Amino acid sequence: MKIIFDFGANMGQNLNYFFEKADIVIACEANTDLVSKIKSDFKEFIDKKKLIVENIALIDDENIKKIDFFVAKGRKSVMSTLYPTNIHSYYRQVVECGKASTLIKKYLKIFNISEIEYIKIDIEGADKLVLNDLIKNDIFAKNLSVECNDPEVIELVLKSKYKSFKFVRGGDPLFKENIEIITKDIKKIINFDKHSSGPYGDDIPGSYYDKKSIIPYFLNNGLVWTDIHCSFEKKGNLQNIQYLSRTHLIGFRYHLMNLLPQFIKAINDRFKLLKRYFKKHK
Repeated sequence: MKIIFDFGANMGQNLNYFFEKADIVIACEANTDLVSKIKSDFKEFIDKKKLIVENIALIDDENIKKIDFFVAKGRKSVMSTLYPTNIHSYYRQVVECGKASTLIKKYLKIFNISEIEYIKIDIEGADKLVLNDLIKNDIFAKNLSVECNDPEVIELVLKSKYKSFKFVRGGDPLFKENIEIITKDIKKIINFDKHSSGPYGDDIPGSYYDKKSIIPYFLNNGLVWTDIHCSFEKKGNLQNIQYLSRTHLIGFRYHLMNLLPQFIKAINDRFKLLKRYFKKHK
């Protein structure tokens, strides 16, 4: 039996695809309005016990039970977040919250499943909290994707046990249109909603890369909207980004100047936390 965890389900743009790939889908969404829409649009699958919807915000502190969630005004619901940049562009909802690791353990026990087919993490700013929570609890899926626009996400992926990687630029139609997917039974061609996360794993066109390629990739391309797709399996013929071509040099210098301060800040923040810890436990 295959299970998928959709962390940041939004309006359910990926659910029909996930039903083709797994027997059970756990969809987590903090936005109460969107949860109501999912429950209405996918009632058939809920009734058939193929879909379970959790109205929950995912954080990494089990002591917090409720939290403010900020819903983007207008048609930008995909930008709703726990961490708004401009509070006037959002309205507030108080929602229940919890840890992704606790949720996953709960459903693996209920359905007596030992292997996770796929975990999608796309929760606008809290991605690193969820990924860190999963790694600390030694929870690794056969496939995992996480939105990366933060050096700490890169750091977490690098120290994880995942072995093979693909990079998907946000909004790139190459990964959304006329994609051949492998369902539970057959191969078929489908198109994805432009706001979906698109395919995962072997369904993504192109080669896998090794772990050594992650930093060169982001030095080449910058921390723009990109999903890192991770496979727990070491794929054959892994590609390696070993050097930068001349055509990339200008872009490399630009992104290096922007990335290095962010990496340094992440390292400094880590040292500050360690310093506070040792001072507290003297």
